[in-house]
Amino acid sequence: MAQIVTAAQRRNYYFIIGLVVMMQITASTIYMVLPLFYASVGVSVAENGVLISIGTFMGILSGLTAGVLSNRFGRKKILTLSAIIYSVSYFMLGYMGTDFGSLALSRLVAGMGFYMMPVMVTTMAADIFPAGIRGRAMSLYQATSGVGSLIGPLIVPLLIFGTDFSHYFLFATISIMISGVLMAFIIKETLPSELKSSVNESFRKKLNVRGFLTSVKGLGLVVGIFLGAVILYRTAYTMIDPFLSLYLTQVLKLNLDSVSVIYASRAVCYIAFSFVGGYLIDRFSKKTVLLLGLAMTTITIISYPFTLTFPLMLVLRAWDAASTAILITGIYTSLADLLTVEKRGLGMGIYSATAQQSSTVGSIFSGFLIGAYGFNFVFVTAGIACALSFLIFWRFVPGEKREDKSSK
Repeated sequence: MAQIVTAAQRRNYYFIIGLVVMMQITASTIYMVLPLFYASVGVSVAENGVLISIGTFMGILSGLTAGVLSNRFGRKKILTLSAIIYSVSYFMLGYMGTDFGSLALSRLVAGMGFYMMPVMVTTMAADIFPAGIRGRAMSLYQATSGVGSLIGPLIVPLLIFGTDFSHYFLFATISIMISGVLMAFIIKETLPSELKSSVNESFRKKLNVRGFLTSVKGLGLVVGIFLGAVILYRTAYTMIDPFLSLYLTQVLKLNLDSVSVIYASRAVCYIAFSFVGGYLIDRFSKKTVLLLGLAMTTITIISYPFTLTFPLMLVLRAWDAASTAILITGIYTSLADLLTVEKRGLGMGIYSATAQQSSTVGSIFSGFLIGAYGFNFVFVTAGIACALSFLIFWRFVPGEKREDKSSK
């Protein structure tokens, strides 16, 4: 019998989406603001990459931990905890000092808090919505990233005055903390109570590490290849994204207002194409949509060295938004379809850990490459890596069976 989504469940999901928007707004400005902030306090480009990667490295652990704990304590508690921890990281940035150790600690806390959130939201979406309409539900979450990317860059110039970032950090701290408090009172739990009870019982008995490893291994070679292709793509993309604001200001000589417009314009397209991606995923082959997103992303990366004016950069960032929205929606939806409800939190946590591990490598690797060889070398290297990801996915990952699509 088909799963029926009630009006109360849909309303609950809309509350979830609405309350994570502030986390998305602040997160969307991290790669724009933090490299500039770090540079203003004397941090080198290589150290910049290390600091950015500390947050993504912590995301490896926090995403996986959140997935495991959400099966025991519930999705709502972990999502609320995510927002509260993330808000503390901005307080630390504003008031703990600017030595390397303090900056590193703030990034560690930020990664711990933020990367629980996507695991929980996508898990809760999969709890609520059946496979046939899950792509559109996931696309709504992806749209919050676009909303954040639209609003965040536009408000940054209003909160940063020269090298004074304190107003920005205070705004982020208070707004995210308010979101976390509202989550505790408004959101309803999506984990079935009977499943929570059975998971708690298994925790009381013992933690079956061997059984966990067997379950992961049982996913098979195709899933391993799938994750390998995702790692390669994520590494390539995060060789570029954390340092784009430096490229725009130092190489293209754009001011902060122009950089804000470039980031915001990408966000508008991201919102629109998140819904397009969800529709395509539910309507056509997931593999076809993923390959489309990967191909578009490869074109984005290799086009940066030839995009030397403000108008062309606006066009390229719009293209980048479309490719990312389509691709990420496809990845989340494909993974959710593979997971049963009792393994859903853990499975999303494994994906988050995988994605953040590659982001960590990309940030560190790129920081040193930019310092040694310049931005263009990194653009070429990342483009090749993304193209290899496309080839692996095209050649070794099979598409959906015809009956799987016709059953929706």
